[in-house]
Amino acid sequence: MAVGLREHPGSFHRREATTWARGAGSFKSSYQGQRLNSLRGFSRYCQARELDVHVPAASTLNAAKDRRMPHIYTQNEVDTLIALCQKVLTPVLVQATMANIIALLAVSGMRIGEVLRLRPQDIHAPEFTVLVRANKHGPDRLIPLHPTTVNALAKYESSPYRQTVGPHLDGPLFVSTRGSDYQRATVEDHFRRIRAAANFTWEGPAPCLHDLRHSFATRQMIQAYTTDGGNPAARLSLLATWLGYSDPSPTYWYIQAVPELLALAAHRINTNTNTTTTME
Repeated sequence: MAVGLREHPGSFHRREATTWARGAGSFKSSYQGQRLNSLRGFSRYCQARELDVHVPAASTLNAAKDRRMPHIYTQNEVDTLIALCQKVLTPVLVQATMANIIALLAVSGMRIGEVLRLRPQDIHAPEFTVLVRANKHGPDRLIPLHPTTVNALAKYESSPYRQTVGPHLDGPLFVSTRGSDYQRATVEDHFRRIRAAANFTWEGPAPCLHDLRHSFATRQMIQAYTTDGGNPAARLSLLATWLGYSDPSPTYWYIQAVPELLALAAHRINTNTNTTTTME
């Protein structure tokens, strides 16, 4: 992406592309290839906008096979998935559980495993925050939520259809019709049925729940470019902490080069280049 690249695109050539793609030297070859592919796509876009940018060759790195291409959900698609929970699933508790899980994934960027590990006491209503309990991905972290999200989760927790199944007081927030925790495979099976009913169109592999995390990260970067006084580099650093990483590098995995983000990044580079030229 544009973040971390030099402000003068005309001077960004193969050696620099290789250095950036390899990072600090600790990245796996497959991840280096993903960074290089992102840079290649962005460079081609800049060339189409008549910017003097070198497109590094695909063979610049001896990298492994490309990753799965994530689907970036639109707001309309997310709304459709949530609405279809009531039509596709039968038990009211299952309908509400899936609707809240999809909504929370979309607005928080959490992993599905983190969502399923949530307990009612992890939701801090007065501060509008949620404690995300990590598994193998680093330490626990506290992230903010919009008040409407916190209210929706509180409504789900105290709902009659949830209380009827007798959930354990120290058990998970999202429970099955037996009052027990959900298995990830069950949630993903419900999602596939909902997605099929939505009748979306997409390129590449079918959209999945984890793509909501990619969508969240990508939308955050778009917002960083469109907000007055926005600072994409600072947003990337904040996003890394939000997603549960100690540095921004792994966050590139989640940011997808959608046309809207590419256009914003290219405009920022073009503006900076023109400003520098004028000053000189």
